[in-house]
Amino acid sequence: MIKKLIGVVLILVGGFFTFAATKAVFANPATVNQLEEAPFITDGKVDPANEGKDIILLVSTDLIDNAEDYELGLRFKYPVIHREVEELKYDGVDQIKWERLYSFNNEEALTDEVFFGNINGLEYEVDSSLLISLGGNSKQLQRADYNNEDLQALFDEIQGLRAEEYNDILYITDTDSRYFKNCDGKKASDLLWNDYTEQVGAIRISYRGTVVDNIDSIALIGKQAGNRLEKSDTIDSISCFENIHSKEELMKEHKKTSVFGIGFGLIVSIALLLSGVFLIVKS
Repeated sequence: MIKKLIGVVLILVGGFFTFAATKAVFANPATVNQLEEAPFITDGKVDPANEGKDIILLVSTDLIDNAEDYELGLRFKYPVIHREVEELKYDGVDQIKWERLYSFNNEEALTDEVFFGNINGLEYEVDSSLLISLGGNSKQLQRADYNNEDLQALFDEIQGLRAEEYNDILYITDTDSRYFKNCDGKKASDLLWNDYTEQVGAIRISYRGTVVDNIDSIALIGKQAGNRLEKSDTIDSISCFENIHSKEELMKEHKKTSVFGIGFGLIVSIALLLSGVFLIVKS
């Protein structure tokens, strides 16, 4: 019975992916036409004639400022910063472990977040959501990557927070690093378990910084609204392409990513469908 239920779920999920991949196949030609017709802006200047239109804005990565976690007042020397937040939780049985707090299911709590540096030297004000797919090389940040004045200001503002180093990574936390490992109640002593129980609800915050030294320019796809470049609601494509220098390069890169994405989606959907059918037949 359980196998049959799992099989049904796999078929439903596979069907969803099949639908999405098929939709992408038919939508892709329209997207190509939209990109070909979109103005390609290389000088960063706003043309009123493009108001309300989808455009492609070419930006040098040298124009991207360093990012700041404006919620906690921490400045970094990286153009992209990933904040990772974890909370020590009890599973109700025998495990006390650290769990990530993702923004999509924690609307009020401090959660994972990505921060981008502002883009200067343009007439456009760029919506940071357009940069979400920007790649580069990332690293977990250590103490030397932090501004000590910013840390002290944060600790003065929020009593109980402090810096703890663990495996060469700096964490901002309200507990001690000796509680940074998960605790298995089946193996831990009563004393250790009780100590961990008192720490349930503790948080720890770490950061990853992304450098874009291997990316000299990006092409951003969006809609012009006044002097703002916002996410397009009509073009079905990622909004940021790396190391692009011309419209021709953009079209080639879009074709490459589209073929890979559609192909991967079809493979996954077929695999899920076949797995679901197999489980139902065998149950």
